Amino acid sequence: MRNLLYVMIRFILVGFIFTSWYVAANPKNDGYDPRQGYQETRLTPLRQLTPEANRILNAPPEIQHQVTTFESRVTDRTAYPYIQTTLNFVKGHLSFKAFLSDGQEISYSTRGEHIWYSQCYGDLCILVTNKNLLGVSNSSSEWEKGHHFGEERYRVAMGHKAALVMSERKLYLFNSYTNHWETISLEQEIIRSFANLYDKVAITTTRRMIVIDLPSETQFEENLLLRGIYQFEMRDAFINFYSGDKLWMFRHQTQSFEEVDLMD
Repeated sequence: MRNLLYVMIRFILVGFIFTSWYVAANPKNDGYDPRQGYQETRLTPLRQLTPEANRILNAPPEIQHQVTTFESRVTDRTAYPYIQTTLNFVKGHLSFKAFLSDGQEISYSTRGEHIWYSQCYGDLCILVTNKNLLGVSNSSSEWEKGHHFGEERYRVAMGHKAALVMSERKLYLFNSYTNHWETISLEQEIIRSFANLYDKVAITTTRRMIVIDLPSETQFEENLLLRGIYQFEMRDAFINFYSGDKLWMFRHQTQSFEEVDLMD
């Protein structure tokens, strides 16, 4: 009898020591049913969510596309006349409606597209979406569509008769005379200025000067030969580009560049 009592006491002591050690090693389970508390408050595994919820939660972050207004790095001395915006647009349900100066209404469906930029100035309006470039003018019968290169950053410059959308690789020019988008490739150069006076567009880059006659869509250019333009001026009969002691004059009559040495 004494031996049986001795064995029971040893068994109880060993059990108490083992229980104390287990509780100390597992504090989260201290006196609680493992089916309660910690496990019941866990987030539901993604595999138990609906397919639509999983699609939303696992969707990649939206790419931030930036369209900003272009700021010229070259001084523009052009005396611009007062320019009045002669058309307007309003945003409807999944559409943009342009109202021309003659009262005509032209609508464009934006279903499936996201509008990044919209502006009217002078005789034209443009839209930049995640898929297309769109332009309309007072001589349009519909929104003219162009396709951009698909980069993330664009800069926009508006003129009275033309608008320019610039990326790091290309120029997209909307011509309100022809209602056409023209693409100009950039060859390791940076756009420094843009100007539009009447039917002429003047663009300077780090490598060249570009003059575009809008009615004929003819492009003229002159290499800068490692020189920089610091100032330009557009007039009715010519365009002056100043570079230190030299001047490049583009004459409208001859449609050519003339180099003038200002030190003579």
